[in-house]
Amino acid sequence: MLWKSPAFLQNLTTSCSMSSSNSEKKTTEFRCPVCRAQQPLQPVCRRCNADLSLVVRAHQRAAQLFVALQQARLDSDFARQHQLTEELRLLRPSLLR
Repeated sequence: MLWKSPAFLQNLTTSCSMSSSNSEKKTTEFRCPVCRAQQPLQPVCRRCNADLSLVVRAHQRAAQLFVALQQARLDSDFARQHQLTEELRLLRPSLLR
């Protein structure tokens, strides 16, 4: 299945799980929560060297949940939809809008 392929998940992680102030610009950057430097999503901040590995994992998990939620909707699995929606709401509520 396409949604299970690593390339699809990587593209989804890159495209839907990061924020950008310009909607026309490709959304591949986010702001470091420590120093607020705008940068690509990476495990260490380029400016302050903060450990952002948990942030990266949270973004990746949110992307995985989003894909699984779409599949649960296609399968009409309402219990799974509810479970995934609740977890996604905690990680990235903006993906549910």
